[in-house]
Amino acid sequence: MDHRTRIRFVAQINQSFTPGAPIDSRDLFAGREKQVQKVIGTIFQKGSHPVLFGERGVGKTSLANTIFDFLTFATDNSYSRARLNCADGMTFDEMWRIIFKQLVFTASDGSSATLDAALPANPNSENIRETFQLLDEPTIIIIDELDRITDSQTRVMLADTIKTLSDNAIRTTIIMVGVADSVDQLIGEHQSIERAIKQVPMPRMSKAELLQIVDNGLSKCPGLSIVSELRERLADFAQGLPFYTHMLSREVALHAVNADRTLLAMDDLDGAIREAVDGQLETNLTLYNKAVTAPRGKYFKPVLLACALAEKDEKGYFYARNVTGPLRVITRKNFGIPNFAQHLRDFSESRGPIFERDGRRYRFAKPLMGPYVILRGLADGLIRESQLSHPPVTSSEPEQLSLLSDVSAEPIDI
Repeated sequence: MDHRTRIRFVAQINQSFTPGAPIDSRDLFAGREKQVQKVIGTIFQKGSHPVLFGERGVGKTSLANTIFDFLTFATDNSYSRARLNCADGMTFDEMWRIIFKQLVFTASDGSSATLDAALPANPNSENIRETFQLLDEPTIIIIDELDRITDSQTRVMLADTIKTLSDNAIRTTIIMVGVADSVDQLIGEHQSIERAIKQVPMPRMSKAELLQIVDNGLSKCPGLSIVSELRERLADFAQGLPFYTHMLSREVALHAVNADRTLLAMDDLDGAIREAVDGQLETNLTLYNKAVTAPRGKYFKPVLLACALAEKDEKGYFYARNVTGPLRVITRKNFGIPNFAQHLRDFSESRGPIFERDGRRYRFAKPLMGPYVILRGLADGLIRESQLSHPPVTSSEPEQLSLLSDVSAEPIDI
Protein backbone atom coordinates (compact mmCIF):
# COMPACT_ATOMS: atom_id res chain seq x y z
CA MET A 1 0.00 0.00 0.00
CA ASP A 2 1.20 3.55 -0.59
CA HIS A 3 2.19 5.96 2.18
CA ARG A 4 -1.07 7.91 2.06
CA THR A 5 -3.20 4.77 2.38
CA ARG A 6 -1.11 3.56 5.32
CA ILE A 7 -1.49 6.88 7.14
CA ARG A 8 -5.25 6.80 6.54
CA PHE A 9 -5.49 3.31 8.04
CA VAL A 10 -3.34 4.30 11.03
CA ALA A 11 -5.62 7.28 11.75
CA GLN A 12 -8.79 5.19 11.43
CA ILE A 13 -7.41 2.43 13.67
CA ASN A 14 -6.44 4.84 16.44
CA GLN A 15 -9.82 6.56 16.28
CA SER A 16 -11.73 3.26 16.35
CA PHE A 17 -9.86 1.43 19.12
CA THR A 18 -9.30 3.62 22.18
CA PRO A 19 -7.90 1.72 25.18
CA GLY A 20 -6.61 4.94 26.73
CA ALA A 21 -9.96 6.71 27.03
CA PRO A 22 -13.61 5.85 27.69
CA ILE A 23 -15.92 5.62 24.70
CA ASP A 24 -17.88 8.84 24.17
CA SER A 25 -19.83 7.98 21.03
CA ARG A 26 -22.78 5.63 20.56
CA ASP A 27 -21.30 4.57 17.20
CA LEU A 28 -18.26 3.00 18.90
CA PHE A 29 -20.04 1.71 22.00
CA ALA A 30 -20.52 -2.06 22.06
CA GLY A 31 -22.64 -4.41 24.13
CA ARG A 32 -24.30 -3.54 27.43
CA GLU A 33 -27.78 -3.49 25.89
CA LYS A 34 -29.42 -4.56 29.15
CA GLN A 35 -27.60 -1.90 31.18
CA VAL A 36 -28.30 0.85 28.61
CA GLN A 37 -32.01 0.02 28.66
CA LYS A 38 -32.06 0.05 32.46
CA VAL A 39 -30.36 3.45 32.71
CA ILE A 40 -32.60 5.01 30.05
CA GLY A 41 -35.68 3.49 31.67
CA THR A 42 -34.63 4.97 35.01
CA ILE A 43 -34.20 8.43 33.47
CA PHE A 44 -37.83 8.33 32.34
CA GLN A 45 -39.04 7.35 35.82
CA LYS A 46 -39.76 10.34 38.02
CA GLY A 47 -37.70 10.38 41.17
CA SER A 48 -35.38 7.54 40.13
CA HIS A 49 -31.59 7.69 39.90
CA PRO A 50 -29.34 4.90 38.53
CA VAL A 51 -26.16 3.68 40.23
CA LEU A 52 -23.60 1.97 37.96
CA PHE A 53 -21.13 -0.15 39.90
CA GLY A 54 -18.59 -2.88 39.23
CA GLU A 55 -14.88 -3.54 38.82
CA ARG A 56 -12.54 -0.95 37.41
CA GLY A 57 -12.16 -1.27 33.65
CA VAL A 58 -15.52 -2.86 32.76
CA GLY A 59 -16.88 0.16 30.87
CA LYS A 60 -18.96 2.04 33.45
CA THR A 61 -17.73 5.48 32.39
CA SER A 62 -18.14 4.66 28.71
CA LEU A 63 -21.78 3.73 29.27
CA ALA A 64 -22.41 6.90 31.25
CA ASN A 65 -20.69 9.02 28.58
CA THR A 66 -22.82 7.64 25.77
CA ILE A 67 -26.20 7.88 27.52
CA PHE A 68 -26.79 11.32 26.01
CA ASP A 69 -26.23 9.90 22.53
CA PHE A 70 -28.70 7.08 23.18
CA LEU A 71 -31.29 9.54 24.50
CA THR A 72 -30.89 11.79 21.48
CA PHE A 73 -31.23 8.78 19.20
CA ALA A 74 -34.31 7.45 21.00
CA THR A 75 -36.24 10.63 21.87
CA ASP A 76 -36.78 14.25 20.91
CA ASN A 77 -36.28 15.46 24.48
CA SER A 78 -33.75 18.15 25.29
CA TYR A 79 -31.63 17.84 28.43
CA SER A 80 -29.27 20.08 30.34
CA ARG A 81 -26.22 18.04 31.27
CA ALA A 82 -23.17 18.12 33.51
CA ARG A 83 -20.60 15.65 34.78
CA LEU A 84 -18.22 15.42 37.69
CA ASN A 85 -15.17 13.25 38.27
CA CYS A 86 -14.85 12.96 42.03
CA ALA A 87 -11.47 13.47 43.70
CA ASP A 88 -10.00 12.48 47.03
CA GLY A 89 -11.04 14.91 49.74
CA MET A 90 -13.75 16.60 47.65
CA THR A 91 -16.48 18.13 49.82
CA PHE A 92 -20.22 18.25 49.17
CA ASP A 93 -19.98 21.99 48.48
CA GLU A 94 -17.12 21.50 45.98
CA MET A 95 -18.99 18.76 44.17
CA TRP A 96 -22.04 20.87 43.47
CA ARG A 97 -20.18 24.05 42.61
CA ILE A 98 -18.26 22.16 39.90
CA ILE A 99 -21.51 20.67 38.59
CA PHE A 100 -23.48 23.92 38.64
CA LYS A 101 -20.72 25.82 36.82
CA GLN A 102 -21.63 23.68 33.80
CA LEU A 103 -25.33 24.61 33.86
CA VAL A 104 -26.84 27.93 32.74
CA PHE A 105 -30.14 29.46 33.81
CA THR A 106 -32.00 32.59 32.78
CA ALA A 107 -32.59 35.10 35.58
CA SER A 108 -35.79 37.13 36.03
CA ASP A 109 -34.19 40.14 34.31
CA GLY A 110 -33.43 38.05 31.23
CA SER A 111 -29.71 37.70 31.88
CA SER A 112 -27.93 34.36 31.90
CA ALA A 113 -25.62 32.96 34.55
CA THR A 114 -24.23 29.63 35.65
CA LEU A 115 -26.13 27.92 38.44
CA ASP A 116 -23.27 28.09 40.92
CA ALA A 117 -24.06 31.80 41.25
CA ALA A 118 -27.41 30.86 42.80
CA LEU A 119 -25.92 28.37 45.27
CA PRO A 120 -25.56 29.64 48.85
CA ALA A 121 -22.49 29.01 50.99
CA ASN A 122 -22.35 25.58 52.65
CA PRO A 123 -25.39 24.25 50.76
CA ASN A 124 -27.60 21.44 52.02
CA SER A 125 -29.87 19.09 50.09
CA GLU A 126 -32.76 21.59 50.02
CA ASN A 127 -30.48 24.23 48.50
CA ILE A 128 -29.52 21.79 45.75
CA ARG A 129 -33.21 21.12 45.02
CA GLU A 130 -34.03 24.83 44.89
CA THR A 131 -31.11 25.47 42.53
CA PHE A 132 -32.17 22.75 40.10
CA GLN A 133 -35.68 24.24 40.00
CA LEU A 134 -34.22 27.33 38.29
CA LEU A 135 -33.72 25.28 35.11
CA ASP A 136 -36.40 25.04 32.45
CA GLU A 137 -35.19 21.72 30.97
CA PRO A 138 -34.82 18.30 32.58
CA THR A 139 -31.27 17.69 33.73
CA ILE A 140 -28.90 14.72 33.76
CA ILE A 141 -25.90 14.78 36.08
CA ILE A 142 -23.13 12.16 35.93
CA ILE A 143 -21.13 11.77 39.13
CA ASP A 144 -18.22 9.48 38.24
CA GLU A 145 -15.60 7.83 40.48
CA LEU A 146 -17.92 8.14 43.43
CA ASP A 147 -15.80 5.59 45.28
CA ARG A 148 -13.16 8.31 45.75
CA ILE A 149 -15.50 10.16 48.09
CA THR A 150 -14.61 8.56 51.41
CA ASP A 151 -15.91 11.20 53.83
CA SER A 152 -18.99 9.73 55.50
CA GLN A 153 -20.67 13.13 55.98
CA THR A 154 -20.36 13.93 52.27
CA ARG A 155 -21.95 10.58 51.40
CA VAL A 156 -24.81 11.18 53.86
CA MET A 157 -25.46 14.61 52.34
CA LEU A 158 -25.44 13.15 48.83
CA ALA A 159 -27.95 10.50 49.94
CA ASP A 160 -30.12 13.24 51.45
CA THR A 161 -29.98 15.11 48.14
CA ILE A 162 -31.10 12.04 46.21
CA LYS A 163 -34.02 11.61 48.60
CA THR A 164 -34.98 15.30 48.38
CA LEU A 165 -34.90 15.35 44.59
CA SER A 166 -36.93 12.15 44.47
CA ASP A 167 -39.53 13.19 47.05
CA ASN A 168 -40.16 16.45 45.19
CA ALA A 169 -40.16 14.88 41.70
CA ILE A 170 -37.50 17.32 40.51
CA ARG A 171 -36.73 16.84 36.81
CA THR A 172 -33.13 15.87 37.49
CA THR A 173 -31.55 12.44 37.15
CA ILE A 174 -28.26 11.82 38.92
CA ILE A 175 -26.28 8.95 37.40
CA MET A 176 -23.79 7.74 40.00
CA VAL A 177 -20.79 5.68 38.83
CA GLY A 178 -18.11 3.97 40.88
CA VAL A 179 -15.88 1.00 41.58
CA ALA A 180 -17.60 -1.31 44.03
CA ASP A 181 -18.95 -4.82 44.51
CA SER A 182 -22.25 -3.43 45.81
CA VAL A 183 -24.23 -0.19 46.00
CA ASP A 184 -23.69 -0.05 49.78
CA GLN A 185 -19.95 0.37 49.19
CA LEU A 186 -20.65 3.50 47.14
CA ILE A 187 -23.37 5.35 49.00
CA GLY A 188 -23.58 3.53 52.33
CA GLU A 189 -26.52 1.82 53.90
CA HIS A 190 -29.06 4.63 53.60
CA GLN A 191 -32.35 2.78 53.61
CA SER A 192 -34.28 6.01 53.11
CA ILE A 193 -33.16 6.22 49.47
CA GLU A 194 -33.58 2.57 48.49
CA ARG A 195 -36.76 3.33 46.54
CA ALA A 196 -35.07 6.30 44.80
CA ILE A 197 -32.13 4.41 43.29
CA LYS A 198 -31.94 1.74 40.63
CA GLN A 199 -29.00 -0.61 40.86
CA VAL A 200 -27.19 -1.21 37.56
CA PRO A 201 -24.43 -3.75 38.19
CA MET A 202 -21.74 -3.84 35.50
CA PRO A 203 -20.19 -7.32 35.32
CA ARG A 204 -17.35 -8.13 32.97
CA MET A 205 -18.41 -8.18 29.35
CA SER A 206 -19.44 -11.38 27.64
CA LYS A 207 -17.41 -12.74 24.76
CA ALA A 208 -20.18 -11.75 22.35
CA GLU A 209 -19.97 -8.15 23.57
CA LEU A 210 -16.18 -8.14 23.21
CA LEU A 211 -16.48 -9.48 19.68
CA GLN A 212 -18.84 -6.60 18.97
CA ILE A 213 -16.04 -4.20 19.97
CA VAL A 214 -13.78 -5.78 17.35
CA ASP A 215 -16.49 -5.66 14.69
CA ASN A 216 -17.55 -2.09 15.48
CA GLY A 217 -13.97 -0.87 15.36
CA LEU A 218 -13.12 -2.55 12.08
CA SER A 219 -16.33 -1.27 10.52
CA LYS A 220 -14.81 2.20 10.90
CA CYS A 221 -11.72 1.07 9.00
CA PRO A 222 -13.07 0.21 5.52
CA GLY A 223 -10.69 -2.05 3.66
CA LEU A 224 -9.44 -3.96 6.71
CA SER A 225 -10.67 -7.48 7.51
CA ILE A 226 -9.80 -10.13 10.07
CA VAL A 227 -9.56 -13.93 10.13
CA SER A 228 -12.10 -15.56 12.42
CA GLU A 229 -9.56 -17.27 14.68
CA LEU A 230 -7.80 -13.99 15.48
CA ARG A 231 -11.13 -12.28 16.09
CA GLU A 232 -11.92 -14.93 18.69
CA ARG A 233 -8.52 -14.54 20.37
CA LEU A 234 -8.91 -10.79 20.77
CA ALA A 235 -12.02 -11.47 22.84
CA ASP A 236 -10.57 -14.43 24.76
CA PHE A 237 -7.49 -12.61 26.01
CA ALA A 238 -9.54 -9.71 27.39
CA GLN A 239 -11.15 -11.81 30.15
CA GLY A 240 -14.23 -9.61 30.00
CA LEU A 241 -12.36 -6.28 30.13
CA PRO A 242 -12.98 -4.05 27.09
CA PHE A 243 -9.66 -2.22 27.59
CA TYR A 244 -7.72 -5.26 26.39
CA THR A 245 -9.94 -5.88 23.37
CA HIS A 246 -9.43 -2.26 22.30
CA MET A 247 -5.69 -2.40 22.91
CA LEU A 248 -4.96 -5.72 21.21
CA SER A 249 -7.28 -4.96 18.30
CA ARG A 250 -5.44 -1.70 17.72
CA GLU A 251 -1.98 -3.29 17.92
CA VAL A 252 -2.96 -6.21 15.66
CA ALA A 253 -4.40 -3.84 13.06
CA LEU A 254 -1.35 -1.56 13.17
CA HIS A 255 0.99 -4.57 12.88
CA ALA A 256 -0.82 -5.76 9.74
CA VAL A 257 -0.91 -2.33 8.13
CA ASN A 258 2.77 -1.74 8.82
CA ALA A 259 3.42 -5.05 7.06
CA ASP A 260 1.45 -3.79 4.02
CA ARG A 261 -1.48 -6.12 4.64
CA THR A 262 -5.18 -5.40 4.95
CA LEU A 263 -6.08 -8.84 6.32
CA LEU A 264 -5.44 -9.14 10.06
CA ALA A 265 -4.12 -12.67 10.68
CA MET A 266 -2.75 -14.82 13.51
CA ASP A 267 0.79 -13.83 12.48
CA ASP A 268 0.02 -10.33 13.75
CA LEU A 269 -0.84 -11.51 17.26
CA ASP A 270 2.67 -12.14 18.63
CA GLY A 271 3.84 -8.69 17.57
CA ALA A 272 0.73 -7.10 19.04
CA ILE A 273 1.22 -8.85 22.38
CA ARG A 274 4.85 -7.78 22.61
CA GLU A 275 3.97 -4.20 21.75
CA ALA A 276 1.21 -4.25 24.36
CA VAL A 277 3.30 -5.56 27.25
CA ASP A 278 6.45 -3.60 26.35
CA GLY A 279 4.97 -0.27 25.34
CA GLN A 280 1.30 0.03 26.29
CA LEU A 281 1.22 -1.58 29.73
CA GLU A 282 4.27 -0.11 31.46
CA THR A 283 2.17 0.89 34.46
CA ASN A 284 1.73 -2.80 35.27
CA LEU A 285 5.40 -3.68 34.85
CA THR A 286 6.63 -2.37 38.22
CA LEU A 287 3.96 -4.24 40.14
CA TYR A 288 4.57 -7.38 38.10
CA ASN A 289 8.35 -7.29 38.66
CA LYS A 290 7.90 -6.79 42.39
CA ALA A 291 5.66 -9.84 42.49
CA VAL A 292 7.84 -12.25 40.49
CA THR A 293 11.47 -11.20 41.00
CA ALA A 294 13.12 -14.02 42.94
CA PRO A 295 16.13 -16.39 42.83
CA ARG A 296 16.00 -19.19 40.29
CA GLY A 297 13.78 -22.06 41.32
CA LYS A 298 11.26 -20.03 43.33
CA TYR A 299 8.53 -20.34 40.66
CA PHE A 300 6.87 -16.99 41.32
CA LYS A 301 6.39 -16.30 37.59
CA PRO A 302 4.64 -19.59 36.78
CA VAL A 303 2.52 -19.49 39.95
CA LEU A 304 1.31 -15.98 39.16
CA LEU A 305 0.59 -16.99 35.57
CA ALA A 306 -1.33 -20.04 36.80
CA CYS A 307 -3.39 -17.74 39.05
CA ALA A 308 -4.21 -15.55 36.07
CA LEU A 309 -5.35 -18.64 34.15
CA ALA A 310 -7.28 -20.16 37.06
CA GLU A 311 -11.03 -20.41 36.90
CA LYS A 312 -12.70 -17.55 38.77
CA ASP A 313 -16.15 -16.66 40.05
CA GLU A 314 -18.20 -13.72 38.84
CA LYS A 315 -16.28 -11.33 41.12
CA GLY A 316 -12.86 -12.52 40.01
CA TYR A 317 -12.05 -14.70 43.04
CA PHE A 318 -10.29 -18.06 42.85
CA TYR A 319 -9.15 -20.71 45.34
CA ALA A 320 -5.77 -22.38 45.60
CA ARG A 321 -7.26 -25.57 44.17
CA ASN A 322 -8.04 -23.68 40.94
CA VAL A 323 -4.32 -22.99 40.45
CA THR A 324 -3.00 -26.56 40.47
CA GLY A 325 -4.14 -27.52 36.97
CA PRO A 326 -2.75 -24.49 35.10
CA LEU A 327 0.47 -24.72 37.10
CA ARG A 328 0.91 -28.35 36.06
CA VAL A 329 0.62 -27.40 32.40
CA ILE A 330 3.01 -24.46 32.68
CA THR A 331 5.75 -26.27 34.60
CA ARG A 332 5.17 -29.94 33.71
CA LYS A 333 5.54 -30.59 37.43
CA ASN A 334 2.85 -31.99 39.70
CA PHE A 335 2.76 -29.28 42.37
CA GLY A 336 0.28 -29.57 45.19
CA ILE A 337 -1.23 -26.67 47.11
CA PRO A 338 1.39 -26.81 49.93
CA ASN A 339 4.09 -26.16 47.31
CA PHE A 340 2.72 -22.73 46.38
CA ALA A 341 0.51 -21.72 49.33
CA GLN A 342 3.22 -19.37 50.60
CA HIS A 343 3.46 -17.81 47.13
CA LEU A 344 -0.22 -16.87 47.36
CA ARG A 345 0.29 -15.34 50.80
CA ASP A 346 3.30 -13.39 49.54
CA PHE A 347 1.33 -12.10 46.54
CA SER A 348 -1.26 -10.83 49.05
CA GLU A 349 1.29 -9.17 51.32
CA SER A 350 4.98 -8.54 50.72
CA ARG A 351 4.98 -8.97 46.93
CA GLY A 352 2.65 -6.14 46.06
CA PRO A 353 0.09 -6.72 47.29
CA ILE A 354 -0.87 -7.98 43.86
CA PHE A 355 -3.81 -9.96 45.31
CA GLU A 356 -6.74 -9.13 47.54
CA ARG A 357 -7.51 -11.90 50.01
CA ASP A 358 -10.91 -12.81 51.39
CA GLY A 359 -10.52 -15.81 53.68
CA ARG A 360 -9.27 -18.59 51.40
CA ARG A 361 -10.19 -16.74 48.22
CA TYR A 362 -7.88 -14.53 46.19
CA ARG A 363 -8.28 -12.10 43.32
CA PHE A 364 -6.09 -9.59 41.52
CA ALA A 365 -6.21 -6.23 43.31
CA LYS A 366 -6.15 -4.50 39.91
CA PRO A 367 -8.53 -6.24 37.47
CA LEU A 368 -6.34 -5.24 34.51
CA MET A 369 -3.38 -7.14 36.00
CA GLY A 370 -4.81 -10.62 35.33
CA PRO A 371 -4.86 -10.37 31.52
CA TYR A 372 -1.52 -8.55 31.65
CA VAL A 373 0.08 -11.52 33.42
CA ILE A 374 -1.21 -13.84 30.67
CA LEU A 375 0.12 -11.57 27.91
CA ARG A 376 3.42 -11.27 29.76
CA GLY A 377 3.60 -15.06 30.00
CA LEU A 378 3.02 -15.35 26.26
CA ALA A 379 5.63 -12.70 25.47
CA ASP A 380 8.19 -14.37 27.75
CA GLY A 381 7.52 -17.88 26.45
CA LEU A 382 6.09 -19.29 29.68
CA ILE A 383 3.02 -20.46 27.79
CA ARG A 384 2.10 -20.82 24.14
CA GLU A 385 -0.91 -19.30 22.43
CA SER A 386 -1.93 -22.75 21.23
CA GLN A 387 -2.47 -23.72 24.87
CA LEU A 388 -5.02 -20.94 25.31
CA SER A 389 -7.47 -22.09 22.69
CA HIS A 390 -10.52 -22.87 24.78
CA PRO A 391 -12.76 -20.78 27.03
CA PRO A 392 -12.85 -21.54 30.77
CA VAL A 393 -14.62 -24.70 31.92
CA THR A 394 -16.50 -25.45 35.10
CA SER A 395 -14.67 -26.38 38.27
CA SER A 396 -16.51 -29.71 38.26
CA GLU A 397 -14.01 -30.83 35.62
CA PRO A 398 -10.66 -30.31 37.39
CA GLU A 399 -8.59 -32.01 34.72
CA GLN A 400 -9.80 -29.59 32.06
CA LEU A 401 -7.83 -26.44 32.68
CA SER A 402 -9.29 -22.96 32.49
CA LEU A 403 -8.20 -21.39 29.20
CA LEU A 404 -5.73 -24.25 28.65
CA SER A 405 -5.96 -27.03 26.11
CA ASP A 406 -2.57 -28.47 25.25
CA VAL A 407 -1.29 -30.49 28.21
CA SER A 408 1.62 -31.87 26.19
CA ALA A 409 3.65 -28.66 26.37
CA GLU A 410 7.41 -28.94 26.49
CA PRO A 411 9.02 -28.31 29.88
CA ILE A 412 9.74 -24.63 30.41
CA ASP A 413 13.01 -23.48 31.95
CA ILE A 414 12.18 -20.87 34.61
